[in-house]
Amino acid sequence: MKKIIIAGAGHGGIAAATLLAREGFDVTIYEKKQRNELGYDQVDSVHLDGFERSGVPVPEQYMVHRTGIAFRLPGQAAAALKQGVKEGTMNVEIPRKALYDWIIAPAEEAGVKFVYGVTVEGPIVLGSRVAGLKTSEGDVLADLVIDAAGVYSPVRSNLPESFGIQQSPAKYEVLHPRRYFFSRDPEAGEPENVYSVTVLPTPFCGIMWAIVKDDEVDVLLASFEDLGDEEYEEKLAQLKAVTPQIGELKRGGKLPDIPSRQPLSMLVADGYAAIGDAAFMTVPLKGSGVGHSLRAGKMLAETVIADKNGFYNRETLWPYQVRFFEAIGHGSALMAVLKNELPTITLDSLEYIFTAGIVSPELLEQFGSEAGFAKILMNSGIKELTDMGKKIVGHQALRRTIMRGASGLGRCKLVERGMKEKYESRTATKWAKNYDAFFASILKRSLSEAQRIKTGIADASLPEDED
Repeated sequence: MKKIIIAGAGHGGIAAATLLAREGFDVTIYEKKQRNELGYDQVDSVHLDGFERSGVPVPEQYMVHRTGIAFRLPGQAAAALKQGVKEGTMNVEIPRKALYDWIIAPAEEAGVKFVYGVTVEGPIVLGSRVAGLKTSEGDVLADLVIDAAGVYSPVRSNLPESFGIQQSPAKYEVLHPRRYFFSRDPEAGEPENVYSVTVLPTPFCGIMWAIVKDDEVDVLLASFEDLGDEEYEEKLAQLKAVTPQIGELKRGGKLPDIPSRQPLSMLVADGYAAIGDAAFMTVPLKGSGVGHSLRAGKMLAETVIADKNGFYNRETLWPYQVRFFEAIGHGSALMAVLKNELPTITLDSLEYIFTAGIVSPELLEQFGSEAGFAKILMNSGIKELTDMGKKIVGHQALRRTIMRGASGLGRCKLVERGMKEKYESRTATKWAKNYDAFFASILKRSLSEAQRIKTGIADASLPEDED
């Protein structure tokens, strides 16, 4: 019986573990938290296909009709743009702890062993192969290690550079979120929009939302800048001023950082496969990634099962990488191209985007579906952005940003063609290097432009010299 160990109780790792255990594999998950500590205080909104395509049953008791998003400018109560939603569109909105209950129960029934309270410290590497895990309770050897240990995985970050797997996310590739739950003020009346999102331009550079529910208001603030309490309090006060339904604070605070970037260029190595946040499988423009991770869990399990010789090396695990990128990864990478332009967006740019009618209703509606939005980017994204750029008159900075985005999509598509279906070491290595270098270059360019903008903002805020 082949032994598989999983670092961290991530959603994708648990999904893969369940399917593998059902096929007779010896599967153990090592998690640093205790069972009752899994899942922080938030509700996840997961598209149905995240369950339907992963083999995980749909938790029907948490199915709701999807609500369209109202986009607001900072400091404004009225929606500048509203997202349409097709009638009958359903989502799963499930508390994180309930989600863990939902996926852990069938895993344990299948025979997956969970070892809680054990810290994974890094990989055991023998030659060119990951052979196990170093843990706080000692070394554990295995035929395959699945890395589901999150954005700052101690497994991935301690792999030898020769593996060609990016060890750490860069600046502006991680969101720093804070989540708050307030009582709902009964005297404030009904909101114009239940779900409102505000894009926060440079220098905060992030998003905030307010979801007005029957008995509480769910608030999130997230920035690509690692800011202090004062900056978050300022934005929270701004949100309260335009959302009168927000009452008294019930609970909330910092959440774990969220990867918001392109997927890892190389998901596999000899004896190793990354999944979930450890592979940066979140949606770059939203930060959510549960559905992607669950689907990837099925792809990985089926790839492992298909390796009848039990080699579990980069070549036999390669189909997992190919399937993930074909179904999800390529679209996510294109979204990341656009996300990398966010640091260059100013309040003036946002006002122009929201008021000049340059965003098509179709694009805004598809934004609610990762698959739909990715499809637009893959099929007609360059034309959409180019046409959008042509509509911009009198705002050269925004025009440059839009046209850079269109150019970036074209370059990204060319780079992505380098990943071949059939594994060959030299070709795969070249693909990963080109992919990483491309995203490093566009991020560097964006951050350079953002710094120039910040300097301009700072200069503009200085008092003029007196005569």
